[in-house]
Amino acid sequence: MTGGHVASAQPRRAGAQRGAAIVVALLVVTLSAVVVSGLFWREQVAVRSVQNRLALTQARWIERAALDWAKVVLRADQRLGAVDHLGEAWALPVLETRLDETVTGGAKLDDTSRDAVLAGQVSDAQARFNLNSLSAGSGQVSVTHRDGLRKLLTLLGRSEAAAELITQRVLQSQPRVVQGATLPPTRGPLLRVADLLDVPGLDAATLRALEPFCIVLPKPTPVNINTASAEVIASLVPSIGLPSAQRFVARRERTFYRTLEQAAPDFDDRPTLTPTVFSVGSAYFLANGVIRYDRVESQSETLLERVNDRIDVLWQQRR
Repeated sequence: MTGGHVASAQPRRAGAQRGAAIVVALLVVTLSAVVVSGLFWREQVAVRSVQNRLALTQARWIERAALDWAKVVLRADQRLGAVDHLGEAWALPVLETRLDETVTGGAKLDDTSRDAVLAGQVSDAQARFNLNSLSAGSGQVSVTHRDGLRKLLTLLGRSEAAAELITQRVLQSQPRVVQGATLPPTRGPLLRVADLLDVPGLDAATLRALEPFCIVLPKPTPVNINTASAEVIASLVPSIGLPSAQRFVARRERTFYRTLEQAAPDFDDRPTLTPTVFSVGSAYFLANGVIRYDRVESQSETLLERVNDRIDVLWQQRR
C-alpha cells in the first residue's frame, strides 16, 4: 500500500511540474509579445513623426514658392501703372490646385501619400480702414478717421464708444510732442486688430466685427477707392450712407478709376474725395494661402509692402 501510494504521487507531481512549466512558457511568450508590440508601436510613432516633419518642411517650401509668385505678380503689376483695382492679375484667386511631383521636387513620403494641394488669394490691404490712420502725428488725433471709425462701428451694429478706446491705444503706440520735446511711445506698436484684446473695455465681439474691415499698417495710409468695401467707403465719406456706398460699389464692378475725380460722379451726391483719405493705388497687400501635403495642413497670412521695384515681407502669421 505504501509503495503504491508513492508511485501514484510521483506522476501527479510530474504533471504539476509540466503544468507550471507551460504556464511559465505562456507568460514568457505573452511578455515577449507585449515587449515586441511596444517596440513596433514606438517605431511606428517615430516613423510617423519623421514623416510629419518632412511633410511640414515640404509644405513650407511650397509656401515660400507661392509667396515668391505673389511678389512677381505684384512687381509686374506695378510696372503697368500706379492704379490698383480688382480686375488685375494679382486679385485673381488661386483655386484649389493639385501640385505634381515637379513642384514638390519629387518628394514622396510613401505609396499612400496624397499630392500637395495649394489655394490662395492676394488682397489689397488698403481696401481696409487702417487703424494707424487715427494718428495725425505728434500725438494728435485725425478727426476724420476717428469720426469714420465711429460711423463704421455704428454700421456694424457695435457701440461707437469703442472708437475712443481704439484711438487712445493707437496714440499710445506713437511718439508724441509735449512742450517741444518728443517723448517715446508708452505702449508697443499694434500689428493686428487682435492686439487690441488687451484694451480694457473692448470686447472680443467688437473686434471680430471690425476685423474684416480694419487692418493695422505701419503708417497712415489712404483707402483705395477701387477695392474698398461699401462699409469702409461709407464710414469715411460723411455725407453718404451705406446704401449709397453699396450702389457705388455695384457701379465699380463694371469699371475702375484712374483718379479720385473720376470716382466722385459715380456717387449719388458727388462727394469730395480727399487724397489724404482715399487713393486709387496701394502699397500694401495681404497674401493668404492654404497648403495641404499628406497629413499636414498649413494656413498662412502675410503682409507685403511694395516699395518701388521691391516687395518686402512685413509679417507672417501661420495657423
